[in-house]
Amino acid sequence: MNILFVNHSSSLTGATISCYHLMMGLKNDFVPVFATREYGPIIENLNKSGINTYIIEKKGFLGFHYILSFLKILKKHNVTLIHLNTLTPFCKYAAIAGYLCRIPIVWVVRENPLISRSRRLRFWLTSLASKIIFVDRDTKEKLFQNSRHNVDVIYNGVDINVFKPAESNFLFEKFNIESDKQLIGYIGLITKRKGIEYLIRAFGLIKEKTDNIKLIIIGEYKKSDESYFEEIKTIIKELSLENEVYFTGLLTDVRDALCSLDLVILPSLEERCSRSLLESLACAKAVIATKVGGNPEIVEDGVNGILVEPENEKQIAQAIIKLISNHELRRKMGENGRLKAVDKFNMEKHIQKMKNVFLEVLS
Repeated sequence: MNILFVNHSSSLTGATISCYHLMMGLKNDFVPVFATREYGPIIENLNKSGINTYIIEKKGFLGFHYILSFLKILKKHNVTLIHLNTLTPFCKYAAIAGYLCRIPIVWVVRENPLISRSRRLRFWLTSLASKIIFVDRDTKEKLFQNSRHNVDVIYNGVDINVFKPAESNFLFEKFNIESDKQLIGYIGLITKRKGIEYLIRAFGLIKEKTDNIKLIIIGEYKKSDESYFEEIKTIIKELSLENEVYFTGLLTDVRDALCSLDLVILPSLEERCSRSLLESLACAKAVIATKVGGNPEIVEDGVNGILVEPENEKQIAQAIIKLISNHELRRKMGENGRLKAVDKFNMEKHIQKMKNVFLEVLS
């Protein structure tokens, strides 16, 4: 059976990586076909694996070009099921094409349910999807209160055989950092909703008390976030942290960098089922995360990490000091995080759950 997987992006974001792993995990049972609107690293990896990929660039008016392009793909590959990986207009056009061809649709929702785009697309979601999958309970409850639609919650998965506890000097060697320093870090896109400026300011408060810690920002920024990146650099300069904060840029494989860290912080203003949190737990890293979105479903306060209020650099600083000064507490939280990743966020279990959904919809 041929399944069309649709994702609006092919860059190395959490949603795209989740879609990639799902396709790779199912390719022995189904024949995946991938469609997106832009070229990115995932395209090359899929092509190497023998998976057909399509880039549908925007043309024309009102999305008719998208719909026609999807119709051609559905017909060419005799697609029997469509998997829409994001709640975006691009996926909406694939859903319309699928509806016209009477092909069942599994639609995954991993976006902020409160933004206007999610509200606008809710009609298409409920009208066209055969099955709706939410990546966390918070998204489901905020977008679909008391819904009778065919919905389920399936958390993102992490490969626990790839992301596992290990020693690494990657960041020490990359930035020539003294081996006695402690490294704390953020992993993800450099974008406004991630609240990185609050982490920077929290780090500034910490540096007033100790000079033994370095902050590593692991990730890239898109062109649309260039002004935000400049804002962060300005804050770093104002706080005289130019020699204390390091930016890795895009890393296609974050494992070694992650394993170099003593502590991971996610200061998001809004978040769903964060891949960086799942990978951190799998690597037995204690984490600090804000009490937003799906974070509290991943981080159990005081068990595998610490939850703090968003936009609160003082709480972030206090949590960092508490964990960075207590190796045994970090170790215990890391162990608990690893156990939770294995039990609840295991990639093999995730793929099996999605396979069951596909078979259910096709039956």
